[in-house]
Amino acid sequence: MNNQPKNVDVLTAWIPLAIAVVLLGLFIVPNYWHAIRWKKEANTMRAVANESAARQDSLVEIKCEVERLRKELDLHGHTLPNTPDKGGLLTSLAQAANTKGVLKHQSKSGKLTSMDVPGVQGAKVMRRTVEVQMMGQFNSLFSAMRTTEGLKTLVTVRSMEFSCNPKAPQEISIIDASFSFDEYFTDRAMDTTVSNTAPRSTKNGAK
Repeated sequence: MNNQPKNVDVLTAWIPLAIAVVLLGLFIVPNYWHAIRWKKEANTMRAVANESAARQDSLVEIKCEVERLRKELDLHGHTLPNTPDKGGLLTSLAQAANTKGVLKHQSKSGKLTSMDVPGVQGAKVMRRTVEVQMMGQFNSLFSAMRTTEGLKTLVTVRSMEFSCNPKAPQEISIIDASFSFDEYFTDRAMDTTVSNTAPRSTKNGAK
């Protein structure tokens, strides 16, 4: 008879423990594992966000660098036209001859030829040579030739020759000059059917 109250007490003590175990199994442990999984997901998402922010910063830096290079290209760079008539060399020479005091000039352009870009595998450009004949005083000829340096397109001087004009009076110092320029275009450029010979400019009766 005395054992019955003890059994009741023991059973009463185990009931809350059993309830706690059940609650632990049903809620606390699963929530704990969920919390661990959520923490891992949060860390992964935080890492992705940090990487995305770093990439965004890199893109902003690249964009700023591209804008800087574009401005530098506009100031100092040269472009490659798609068509020879947009090169600007013949027009520049004709205008310079008229404004720099050149007595006579004549320009003649050659055919476009394909060439490889040095140092860039598989890259090609089109090039044509422009031959220029001028007559005038040295300063006028040199000033006319220097105007090509201001062109936005890529133009290089291949050769230049000066010789005194034997028919001109010595005190005037009239010089005959021959210039050879190379114009460069994209690999899509094609020869036009229009004549590339620039018009002659006449001054002081010279033709």
